[in-house]
Amino acid sequence: MSRTTTENAPEPAAPTTRDGLRLLTGCLRDRPALAALAVLGGLVYQLALIALPWFVERAVDQGVVDGDGSALRHWSLVIAGAGVLAALAEMALGWYSTLLATTQGNRLYIALADRISHLDTRTLSRFGEGDLGMRGTRDVDLVRTWLSGLASFVTGVAGFVVMIVAIMRLDPLLAVVCVLCVPPLVWINTYWFPKRFGAANTRLSAAHGSRADAVEELLSASAAVRGLGGEPALVRRHHERSARVTEHTLATGRVSADWAALSPFVPALAVGAGLGLGGLAVLRGTMSVGGIVAFTGWMSMLVLWVGVITLRLSQLSQATTAARRLQDVLLPRPTDRAEGTQPLPATGDLTAENVSHSVDGRPVLAPADLTVRPGELITVTGPTGSGKTTLLRILAGLQPPTTGTVRFGGVPLGAASTAGLHARIGYVPQRPVTLSGTLADNLRLGAPYTDDELREACRTAALDGYLASAPDGLDTLVGERGNTLSGGQLQRLALARAVLRRPAVLLLDDITSAIDTTTERALLERLRAWSGTTAIV
Repeated sequence: MSRTTTENAPEPAAPTTRDGLRLLTGCLRDRPALAALAVLGGLVYQLALIALPWFVERAVDQGVVDGDGSALRHWSLVIAGAGVLAALAEMALGWYSTLLATTQGNRLYIALADRISHLDTRTLSRFGEGDLGMRGTRDVDLVRTWLSGLASFVTGVAGFVVMIVAIMRLDPLLAVVCVLCVPPLVWINTYWFPKRFGAANTRLSAAHGSRADAVEELLSASAAVRGLGGEPALVRRHHERSARVTEHTLATGRVSADWAALSPFVPALAVGAGLGLGGLAVLRGTMSVGGIVAFTGWMSMLVLWVGVITLRLSQLSQATTAARRLQDVLLPRPTDRAEGTQPLPATGDLTAENVSHSVDGRPVLAPADLTVRPGELITVTGPTGSGKTTLLRILAGLQPPTTGTVRFGGVPLGAASTAGLHARIGYVPQRPVTLSGTLADNLRLGAPYTDDELREACRTAALDGYLASAPDGLDTLVGERGNTLSGGQLQRLALARAVLRRPAVLLLDDITSAIDTTTERALLERLRAWSGTTAIV
């Protein structure tokens, strides 16, 4: 790794609405065929529905009013056919919309996880674990919900225009009534309520993220502070943040309820006025009975579609807020390093030249030089806070140095790909993290290792004694956050996990702090005899 970081560089500006919309449109550009098929199915569905009142008009005027049974049968069959076509088109709309939403939601989740795995410690510290969890669940789900309803929004607007034209064919005055309700609907649905709803939803999303952090801390820290009487403080903080979530949820709900009620009310007034005018036209003989039936059908659809369009607009507002929060993580930063492409050799010296690290001008690691040759076991000692963990994280490529260069086999770590770097240099933290699942799940991490390989790695990490006594062997559940394991067992599990991957260099951050001296001696002896791997402890 070779670089000088801009430790005092200003934080990038928060993503804007335009950034959020760019992410949403990117989801559509990534799967244009699915979006187009969903819209096509929606258009056929809308046109079939709009045609139904027109067919009913013909059936009433020709079959009922004129008493023509043949015409009545004919139009009845046409109406049934239009209903079948509408049902099939709606199935296509739902199918392709779901495919679009699911594939893009998964893509966003994977992109978010990949981005988080590449962020340095300083950038990650801006986000709480619970907040990141909310971005990967609630925010991705809001984008997915918008994607699933986008086609129905587009086709609903198109159907609204076609319906105005159809009503104009009946009576221009009725069309004027419909057109008059458009300006207030546009103002309500594109300015007044979206602005209020967006602001309320932004506050709600921030409150959810804050509470998620409190939940994470309550779950992870309550056992540690219970004996000190600190657990009630964590519970109170959770209650306070939950109260804020409730407050903002109710505020958002009030805006949403007002929006949902007022939008259909405007076309409902138009329905009343249209029925009055249409009824007078029938009495004057300028409109048929079937025409007033068709108008009533179209206006009923109009009220329904306005409700759907209102829902889609509120989903767009929510999705834009969620997309902005996702972009806060996904957008590149000035401190990002370009992904390297140079391969690392299978073995070689690990060297650090004048490596140091500072945070906000405060030195965390003084300039250090280090050379470790293949097969050596080096111990780094120093008082608490002297930068030992920072040094190991820099050597592992997990944290950029403020100054200096780290090389493996003569190749700067910054020139190597992330996958190649982690294949050569394995890092075991002082406080390892476990997954929900079994011992085998935590050792394999999805890789196809055999049970014998798992047992051999456990033997090297001096975990074989525990494995032999575990109730279900490799299938023993480790519990939430590894709560069925002791601190020493957790450390040795993390070491076995690293040993399985046979890196050229193992960086071990105080992994024997919770192990008795006898076990520690056995572990170090087995590491020395293991396979000639370089180790820095």
